[in-house]
Amino acid sequence: MKKTINIFIAIFIIILLTTGCGENKNKESKENTTYTFSYNNKNLVLGEEFKKEEIGEPLDYSEVASCAFEGLDKTYTYEHFELTTFPDGEKDKIYSIYFLDNEITTNEGIKIGDTKEDLISKYGDNYQQEDNLYAYKIDKTSLKFIIEDNSIISIEYSYDA
Repeated sequence: MKKTINIFIAIFIIILLTTGCGENKNKESKENTTYTFSYNNKNLVLGEEFKKEEIGEPLDYSEVASCAFEGLDKTYTYEHFELTTFPDGEKDKIYSIYFLDNEITTNEGIKIGDTKEDLISKYGDNYQQEDNLYAYKIDKTSLKFIIEDNSIISIEYSYDA
């Protein structure tokens, strides 16, 4: 009887290790390959093609000849954020997303006005700091926060093209 229970426990542990834990690691690694901003139930992925029709008409639009690429850098201003694209052949790809106010949050729930402690509790302490700029990096993407007097005053997603 005791031997049967020990075998059952061993099998149970093996199943947990090979299924449950393995799935979580794979899911986490897929989700953490880039920073993504969600708006109106649409994911805006840095470095991916921008499809304006998916999030609606901007309040304002501007373009300028790109210094780094052939074509035009385009800036779309929406109610709570500004999105900039860079040209890549015939496509415009998302270069940056800059928060304009505290009415929106990052996917992890951080907004302008939150504290440094709020930031670190959500993103951890694996940031690069330069003066009051705190930058988190995943692959070719960054999520940057500017903090003054323990309060986040700026949030920007950016692509390192």
